[in-house]
Amino acid sequence: MLSANRTKEHYQLTKEDELLLKGLQPLMKQHRDGFSDDFYEFVMSYEETADFFADKERYDRHKLAIAGWFTRLFSGTYDEAYFRYLRHVGKIHVNINLDGHYVNTAMARVRQFITEIIQSQVPEEERGKISIAVGKLLDMNLDVLTSSYRQAELKKYFLSFRFESRLINWMERFTHGLSLILAFALAIVSLAVVGLFINDIVGIFGGSKIENGVIAALGSLLIIWMMIELLETEISHLKGRKIPIKIFVGVVLVAFIRKVLIGTFQHEQLLEYSSKVGTLFILGIVYWLITRADRGCCGCNWCCPRGRKKQPHGPRQGSPACGRQAPHIKYSSEDRSPLCRNFSCRTSSSRVR
Repeated sequence: MLSANRTKEHYQLTKEDELLLKGLQPLMKQHRDGFSDDFYEFVMSYEETADFFADKERYDRHKLAIAGWFTRLFSGTYDEAYFRYLRHVGKIHVNINLDGHYVNTAMARVRQFITEIIQSQVPEEERGKISIAVGKLLDMNLDVLTSSYRQAELKKYFLSFRFESRLINWMERFTHGLSLILAFALAIVSLAVVGLFINDIVGIFGGSKIENGVIAALGSLLIIWMMIELLETEISHLKGRKIPIKIFVGVVLVAFIRKVLIGTFQHEQLLEYSSKVGTLFILGIVYWLITRADRGCCGCNWCCPRGRKKQPHGPRQGSPACGRQAPHIKYSSEDRSPLCRNFSCRTSSSRVR
């Protein structure tokens, strides 16, 4: 917060200006009541501010306060006490939720009122200097009054920012904790699945039909594979990598494969078994589509003929002719030949076409 002297220095309010303003005080005192009436006539013209002054007692109290501010405006003394007074007035405006727009419009009205008095009652040779001094003073008052609004906004913003930062940090830690719990739970379930597989192996030699035991063991192996995929995905997630959508589709796909395998020796009804097979077929298509979308075709001239079809008359970005390296291309250290890591491309990428 700037000191009084620093503020006056910025607005170039000199000692000469202060003397000119103090010399206006007798004249302005004569117009104090007229100023109060004019000011509140202007204020009451707005519905938002008129509602605040609906109480007669409040209206009279504020009318005396604005008259006191008007008189003090031409005291010629603008020290730290004066600036504390202005900041106090500004805080009152903030506390009563007065929109800063009305503070600015009211100050414009004050400027107009004072200018009319200067133009009509001050000698012409003095009007210029006095008008400039009054302009500096009113600008300085407006700056200090509206600074309370800026401080309130900054305080609100920084409190909100600190709260949001702490909340986000807490949620990130909580989410990381949940991920650790999930990884631990997956490890426990994996051990249980291994136990299920051992139980199926024992069942093969325990008197049940061998083919049923083998199918059940295959289903358990699929679940073990699924748990391995889930554990690896969760470990990658803990390291900051994204979880691919296809892993969830793969889990459901494996679960339905196991159901279909088990259903072959449980003699399920045809309709129920057919619905499982149909669901398995649809899941397979979805998994294939997701895998294809994840891989995608790079369309470069090194490895994909479709790239040349799309742009037959010129080199594509990333081709040897354009001189730029595509982000998916890995160059060997020996011959600098491009080695494409995009495995969805249909042709070999070990040589440049």
